[in-house]
Amino acid sequence: MIDNFALLGPAKYEQEIFRFLKDFRFDEPKPSLEHIAEVSRYFSRLPYENISKILKRGQELGTQRLRLPDEVTSDHFEWHAGGTCFSLTYFLCGIFTILGYDAQPLICHLNWGQNTHSAVTLQFGGARYLVDPGYMIFRPLLLKKSSIEARLSAETGLSLRFDPELDEYAVYTYRKGQFVRRYRFDDRPVPWEQFSKFWDASFQLPGMDDLTLTRVEGQEMIFVQGDFIKITSPETIEKIREVNLAEKIIKERFGIPLEKLEEARYVLNQRQK
Repeated sequence: MIDNFALLGPAKYEQEIFRFLKDFRFDEPKPSLEHIAEVSRYFSRLPYENISKILKRGQELGTQRLRLPDEVTSDHFEWHAGGTCFSLTYFLCGIFTILGYDAQPLICHLNWGQNTHSAVTLQFGGARYLVDPGYMIFRPLLLKKSSIEARLSAETGLSLRFDPELDEYAVYTYRKGQFVRRYRFDDRPVPWEQFSKFWDASFQLPGMDDLTLTRVEGQEMIFVQGDFIKITSPETIEKIREVNLAEKIIKERFGIPLEKLEEARYVLNQRQK
């Protein structure tokens, strides 16, 4: 059992990290920002999904529920699982650390609650950068005391804004001039012991009340929550609400077997009784 105050840095999972990276190829000079981006894009084959987390919540108690890199890797190769932001952040920090980067976790605040999201900060070339596998931010965003934008197309992209009065950043997505704040954070890393507390508490968050999955395929971002599907590309957004289609997408585009989906639904139904 992992003591809540004794979660060690993820670089100790060196064997699992190199197993996951076995097909990664990068021929340009490294370390570099492009190398960081390529590692992050390779990591994106792990989808954001809470099916594995819901199943673990139904099986274990306390910090035994934390899905560490050995379990994340095993589940991914067995049934294409990924994880939620905490397990993905922990694993990605381990990968960057093994590859020689200074990577640490951030705790972020979604619009509906404090300490409800996590991401990765990297120190490189005298500057700090944000990478967020939970929100599919794989190209590092420079953390500086000003606002920046990262365009995905002429009309869509990300905006990272700094508020000097609060001394914190906020991440926005925008489309056709409409900005939506996704979360906010200060850029001070947290120790792993504290990170584990927020990770353990995340099993009780509202986001665990329904099945949620996200992944990036080429220029498309696929989002599924319950029977709701949203497929976003730089030019279009398609929204559909249909149970059978949601199951089809989970099976065909995420590669997750429907029996895992049914097991997770059973756990959710049992908690609601």
